[in-house]
Amino acid sequence: MLELSVEFSNTQQLYRNYMPFVSNGGLFLITHVKVDLGDTVKVSVTLPDDLEATTFEAKVVWVNPVGAQGGRPAGVGVALSEAQIQLRTEIEKLLNRKLNSVEVTSTI
Repeated sequence: MLELSVEFSNTQQLYRNYMPFVSNGGLFLITHVKVDLGDTVKVSVTLPDDLEATTFEAKVVWVNPVGAQGGRPAGVGVALSEAQIQLRTEIEKLLNRKLNSVEVTSTI
């Protein structure tokens, strides 16, 4: 199983890679490794100011190929499941008002 990890150093970086439009939330992970929709990957995520990573398995629900429109980075979006509700809650608490922003993200 493919393992992907990401460490978000600040909330702006987290905002660009959070996918609130995915049921239960999702995270975009920059990678050049070919991954297909529906694949399961192991994800390790460290949020700003966290000392330890949260690790879980997730399904790929989004793919940005190399050369994606708008100069968006190559990578995959994974869906958070109900088991990651604590992670989702923590992310949305960190992002607070940014969730309604119109700033460009890695996906839309």
